[in-house]
Amino acid sequence: METEFNKLNISDIENCSYCSKPFTEESWCKECDPLRIMEGWTSGNPYVDKFIKDTMYKPIMEYGRCVQFLEWVPYDRFTDMKEIGEGGFAKVYSATWIDGKSEYYEKNDGTWLKADPDPMTVALKKLNGSQNISEEYLNELRIHWNLYKDLGLRFHGMSKDPETKEFIMIIRLAERGNLRNNLTDNFNSILWKEKILLLRHLLKDLKGLHTLGYFHKDFHSGNVLQTSSSYYISDFGLSGPASEQKSGDKIYGILPYVAPEVLAGEPYTSSSDIYSLGILMTEISSGNPPFHNKKYDINLVLDICKGLRPEFGKGTPEIYKRIAYNCMNADSNKRPTTVELYDVLDFWYSSIRDDGEEEEKFGYKRKEIKEAFEKADREIPNISTSRKKNSDVIYTSSQLTFDNLPKPVNSSAFTSYIDNEVFDSQLIDMVISDEIQLEDNDDENDENNDYELN
Repeated sequence: METEFNKLNISDIENCSYCSKPFTEESWCKECDPLRIMEGWTSGNPYVDKFIKDTMYKPIMEYGRCVQFLEWVPYDRFTDMKEIGEGGFAKVYSATWIDGKSEYYEKNDGTWLKADPDPMTVALKKLNGSQNISEEYLNELRIHWNLYKDLGLRFHGMSKDPETKEFIMIIRLAERGNLRNNLTDNFNSILWKEKILLLRHLLKDLKGLHTLGYFHKDFHSGNVLQTSSSYYISDFGLSGPASEQKSGDKIYGILPYVAPEVLAGEPYTSSSDIYSLGILMTEISSGNPPFHNKKYDINLVLDICKGLRPEFGKGTPEIYKRIAYNCMNADSNKRPTTVELYDVLDFWYSSIRDDGEEEEKFGYKRKEIKEAFEKADREIPNISTSRKKNSDVIYTSSQLTFDNLPKPVNSSAFTSYIDNEVFDSQLIDMVISDEIQLEDNDDENDENNDYELN
């Protein structure tokens, strides 16, 4: 049956669709397309075509072979499709790609030979409402491509659902799912050595993102994926509908992970991602989603602006809590950077492994760090996690709108702790929580009609 994905009649084409110059041979532009893969297809959207062909024009080369460029793949080249996840702006499926990823090898005479690829299992991310994909969203996909070139969670190409006309990203399948599900199912078997390694991986990705001048904007445990060998951050900059031009007054995300200054209407910065990391650190510690026992509503927003933060799991080392609290500082200028955090986590990990020669760094000795995390490991079996789903918690990214929020501040207990005036790490969570509750009791007669949650 004829579909829009069938190959074009190339004999009718006289010029290269990328550079518009005449073909050097029939349907082949030597300047743009040395691998002879660019012509003969269309996504139906000239901007998507241009985006994919940009990657073909300058493919990534390794050891005399072309291994990385985006491909346009007809939808009928996928089988065994199964839905494996759904977010606020996309559905994710596992599928078998019949043809597999193309690779080209350079021969001694300078010509290229296409290898016979094998079928492979991939993830298909169907972008909701992407029939009229915006040019700005395509810029976000370019960021996605530029980052994934250097990461293990590959971005292979694009396709389109012939029924809904929605565009699809073809990416590496994360065999072990996302961090949120792993914490729910396996929390008591995840020791601190793996937790620190996980955070180290995430900081490497986040550091690369920030070095390039980009922000994630939707960093949470559902966007942390695990393959058989590592963890990766996914969905760089892809929060929001694919068909919508983004504007500064629209906030997308999962409420507890969004930095309070962003909720209050300030611009997103790299330190806003650091706040999200701090929230993620509490989740890794406790095994529970942040504020899992609270309703994600305006009352929680107000408490966060007053300084409320999620609790840590029993036995969490003080050095870990102090770093996480600094990440969650209400003053975004006082949060650490990804470079600073990576150096700390790298030292912690090597200390736990007994690697490295440097005995003391950042005010702690290797032996102290190793003992602190080994002691914390012994408490993991005593930490209870909640498997009951809170119907008041929206655990997918959505648009968040608030008006007239107060300026975010730290609670006095929080400030004392990070300023080293309070040292009892077992009491800090209760002190902060109780302090916010007392303020709430004082304000219980105030009207909240000026605030709006959409």
